[in-house]
Amino acid sequence: MKSITINTITEAVINHGDRAKTQPRLSEIYSSLIQHLHGFVREVNLTEQELEWGRDFINRASHHTQEIPSGEIHMLTDLLGISELVELLNDTNDSTECNLEGPLYVPNAPQRQMGDRLGIDADGDTLWLSGCVLDLHDRPIANALIDVWQSNSQGLYDIQDPSQPNGNFRGRFQTDVDGKYAFETVVPMGYQVPASGPSGEMLRLLGRHTWRAAHIHFKLSASGYEPLTTQIFIDGDQYLDSDTTFAVRSAIVQLQKHQTSDRSKPVYKTEFNFVLKSIEESINS
Repeated sequence: MKSITINTITEAVINHGDRAKTQPRLSEIYSSLIQHLHGFVREVNLTEQELEWGRDFINRASHHTQEIPSGEIHMLTDLLGISELVELLNDTNDSTECNLEGPLYVPNAPQRQMGDRLGIDADGDTLWLSGCVLDLHDRPIANALIDVWQSNSQGLYDIQDPSQPNGNFRGRFQTDVDGKYAFETVVPMGYQVPASGPSGEMLRLLGRHTWRAAHIHFKLSASGYEPLTTQIFIDGDQYLDSDTTFAVRSAIVQLQKHQTSDRSKPVYKTEFNFVLKSIEESINS
């Protein structure tokens, strides 16, 4: 590998290995990545100082913080539109749309019963959310597991806010024999993504805002069906057209306001049906 030049270095990096004999798919991804990265460096004529800034940015984004305990790399791919692009590329368009998970999912949420309240928040407006989990032929799916998580009425998740108990506004529900689910929560609020770290710095330098449209996260699974990760958004939110993670698509729900005699504040209701694709149909499609 003598006499590396600006014209030979890209191919030298790509071919420095067994040329896809061991891991063909990994080699395909790696080769394309190197071509695009090297092309980017050439296109912008990257300086050594700019490269050092980039290294520092990635290093800081990988550190754990109270706002983002897992580090900012996941959030960064969301903010760059990479996460949603992957979802769009892999969406089958026949089941409920898949959507990005985000960096604040926590596994093993509390198991809750039909009709339970998802979390504690005295200031939030109550929301009653219900619906069905169906297959592609509108048949109900019994015992489907629905994993739900959202922020409180102040736009904070439990792992970001020490005042909230662990597992607040997180829960796992199972559908009944008719595929139905129902639970009580609070109306989610749009919120700003954590902006004290390098990702927030990037957004400020680019003149981008930090707001996410109001939403609720879901993971669904059922025996014999493809798992689904998605979000539903609240109609009327001012950031539906400019969500900073580019995640808003068609899963938008309207809230119906109900005034009840035994509550000082109104209760909102909405319904949303999830559609799952069977593994067999996925294989045959």
